[in-house]
Formats: sequence, structure tokens, C-alpha cells
Amino acid sequence: MQTKRYFASRRDFLAAGGFLAASAALAPVAAYARDPRLGALPPTPKPGGPPETRWAQLSKALSGRLLRLGDADYQVIALPNNLRYAHTLPQGVARCASADEVGFAVRWARENDIRPIIRGGGHSYAGYSVTDGLLIETSLINHAHYEKTTGVVRFGAGARNRDLYRRLRAEDRAVTHGRCPSVGAAGFLLGGGIGFNMRAHGVACDQLVDSKIVLADGSQRSLSKTAPDARDRDLFWACQGGGGGNFGVSTEFALQTFDVKGKVVTVFDLSWSRTPEIRPAVSVEALGAMLMEALNAAPGKLGSRVSFGAITPLQYKAGYDVPISVLGQYAGPREELLKILKPVLDAAAPTGGAGINELPYWAAQDFLHEDGFATFYQERSGFVRNPKFGLEDLALGFKHLRQWPGVNGYCDLRFFQTGGAINVPKPGDTAFVHRDSHWLMVVGLYWSEGDSHNKILLDANRVWQDEFYAAMWPRAGGGAYQNFADPSLSHDPSKSDYFATAYYGENLDRLKAIKAKADPDRVFNFSQAIPRP
Repeated sequence: MQTKRYFASRRDFLAAGGFLAASAALAPVAAYARDPRLGALPPTPKPGGPPETRWAQLSKALSGRLLRLGDADYQVIALPNNLRYAHTLPQGVARCASADEVGFAVRWARENDIRPIIRGGGHSYAGYSVTDGLLIETSLINHAHYEKTTGVVRFGAGARNRDLYRRLRAEDRAVTHGRCPSVGAAGFLLGGGIGFNMRAHGVACDQLVDSKIVLADGSQRSLSKTAPDARDRDLFWACQGGGGGNFGVSTEFALQTFDVKGKVVTVFDLSWSRTPEIRPAVSVEALGAMLMEALNAAPGKLGSRVSFGAITPLQYKAGYDVPISVLGQYAGPREELLKILKPVLDAAAPTGGAGINELPYWAAQDFLHEDGFATFYQERSGFVRNPKFGLEDLALGFKHLRQWPGVNGYCDLRFFQTGGAINVPKPGDTAFVHRDSHWLMVVGLYWSEGDSHNKILLDANRVWQDEFYAAMWPRAGGGAYQNFADPSLSHDPSKSDYFATAYYGENLDRLKAIKAKADPDRVFNFSQAIPRP
């Protein structure tokens, strides 16, 4: 096995801001000197709610803990990953350690006329795991058990990705998983679950074997494809991509794993910059299109993510251009990957990144992993179904990337490679309907706490993002990823349930019917919950 690192560490490259570090005088780059989360907190939660005697009743029922304002860990637990929504604080946080405790908390919320919201990892892109009512927090339900005879891993809904990875690593097994260890495994799975394994093994929800859920009446149900009760079979189907928080509080999942013992994975992290000093012969548009074409033609054992960074007009005028980076893994030797990338590498040598490494599977995931941190952001997504998506489309994207107003953060046009095994099931086989794409496109905008107080600048960036997305989305072909919840996908006046159609397509009517049966009073509700029939 050949292992070689060609460039400086990827983390060093990102920390330095890549080519933008050289132009710091032209536009600032994100560099947090402190954790901004506590500064984003409002002083108190919304007043009102149940009397203290009722809160005491809930507290006695929890082996975990009921957190109220002023309690230790209240602020840490209450804060979401997306600090745009840190201004909403719960009146109480019910830290449930079992399905029975979840059931009690749900019934208590109904009896006391207080809105319950569910949180596993707190990474809801649109802030749907924050509330001014009762936060049902499941991180204490974090067991993970591997069944050697079946190859199934069973884990609690409070487990984070890191908990699942630790258990699977010990068994030399894997599932389709993401890169951020702090993401809640439940939310990741319920919305579909994308990762570098998906072209070879499908999205994570395709690997779901069974699940357990607490419904709006506090009852507990066991879900599977072969459950005796048709309602439980329907709910199982809905949990395969129907989105978290819609049908009840999931408390346990079982996934079918696959073997990675002795598997060698070639991981890669490459980037290309164009600066006044670095002038590749090929244009960045042509290089980006060449890269995506090479990756798109590769077999399913390759998974990748391509990112094109935004620059300000001032930076572009000074001789900088859109930076390109690609990150991914190939379930095969380095030589095969180099053949796939040869047209791109021949056209322009990478100028940065952590290089190419052959590693055992879980060591490769250490190379790829990304530590998530709380910040302010919005992502707008679209599945690329257009088979002719290419140079002309990227040229339009690059035009917008060069018009970025600039914030103390970063923005990009990003593509997660789909296709392969994802597209094998039919759209109706699971609630995850997106079965005909080549890429998942994202227009991402990330900003700092300081930017949040600069309304003119932030408004300019939001307008830029919306115009960028409006230009690119029709070229992609349609649909949006439900796990990248986008609050800007509001109801289109000309089209009913616009956001829900984008997330669920032809599966929407069935999901509406399942939601109506499982939660007729809409106890579990938020602005982009499954709509009424």
C-alpha cells in the first residue's frame, strides 16, 4: 500500500483561508477568536407557560434532567448549531433518557398546552430544533450495539455520528455516513443521509432495518417493512427520508452495515487557486467542468464533493479568481483514482489541499472528517437531474460567484456527487424521492456574529444568494434536499406546498396521509412540517 501526502494539511489550508489569505486586505476571511454562541443568546426565554408545580412534575419523571433558565448546562444544551436561531430559548429542556420518558414528556406537553420540539443533534439548518416551549432533547438515548450474526447496528436516537463511528470502527463495519462527528445520527438518517458511500451503497435511509418511535399520544411503536400493523409499515417508509420531527420522536434505529475489514480506500483533497502569481493555462470554468465530468463518469465506488468559492469584485479585479476544491474517497487503489483524474491533473496541477492517501477505511474517514462548529448560515439546495449540466451552467455560476458582496465568513457553490446506488430504488420505494440525480447542488452563505449586526451588508448577501440560487436551480432540474432545510423555500403563491413538493415530490400525498394518522392534532409542528392533506 502506498501512502503519500503531497501538500500541506487540509486543515492548515482552510485555516489560512487558502488564496484569500493573501488578499485579506481586500476582503475579510472567517477567523473566530472565540466561540460566538453565548454572545448570540437572548437574555431570557419567552415568559408564561405552565406553573412551577407542573414543571416539578415533569422533572420528577426524568432520570435525565429538566433544565430551566439558570441551570448548569442550560445555555449549552439550548443553543442550536445555526446561530441565526439562537434568539429562541425554550422554557424548559426535557433531557429524556428512554422512550418511556419521551412518552411522558409528550403527554405532559399536551396536558399543559405547551409546544414540544424535538432535538437530537441540534444541527437543523433552518432552526427547526429550537422552540420557545418545551425542548425534548434525546442525546441521553445514545446507546449503540452491533449484532454480529446479522451485521446490524442498533443505536439510540440521541447518538451523534461520533458514537456510531466508534462502534462501527471496532467491528470493521460501515454504513453511509457523513463527515461531521457532532451531527445527530437520527436527524441525518430521517432526512435521507448523504455521504461518500452513497454512490456505492445508497443513502443511509436505504440501510434502515427497523425503528422505534413515540407518537403524539405518547404511545410507542415498533416500525419495520414487515410490521404486522399497516400503520407501522407506513411509518417505517416515512422514516426513510420523510424528515425529522414530522411524525413523532424517534428513539431507536437499526441499520444494515457492510464490511470494510482490510479495505483500502484512496482519499483525496485537492485544490486549485488562480492568483496574480498563479495563472493556470485553462480557465477556472473549464477546469471545474472538466473535474465534474471526470468524476461523473467514474464508477459508484467513488464519492466526492466539489466546491467553488465566492470572491468579491475587488478580488477579481486584483487578479484572483474562483478557487476550486475537491474532497472524496475511492474504494480502490491510488493508481485507479489517478486515471480518473488524469485529464484534470494534466490540465492544471493542484496548488493546495492535503493530497492523495491510500488508507484503511476508518483511517481514511479520519482524513476526511470535519469538526463542525456553530456559526450563522443558510444553504439553498437543488438536485442536479439535468444530464447535460456542464460548462455553460458553471459559467453562469462563476459569474455570480465573482459578484459576492463579502462577509466575515465564506460562500460557495458546492456539489455533492450522487447517482450510482442512490438511483437504483424507485422514487416511491422510500420517502426519499430524489432517485434520478447526478449531483446535489448547494449555494451556501456563512457569516459571523458581527455581520448579523450589519443589516445592509447581510441583506446584500442574502439578495445575492437568492438571485444566485434562482439562476442555478432551473438549470439543475428541481427538487431540494430535506436535510438541508431551507426557510426561503416558502409557499409559492402560484403553487401549493412549494417547499414540501421540492423536498418530497410525488411522495408528498402519501406522507400527508401518514402524518394525519400519526399526529392528527399536529402536536409535532413547525413551519416546514409535512402539510395537512
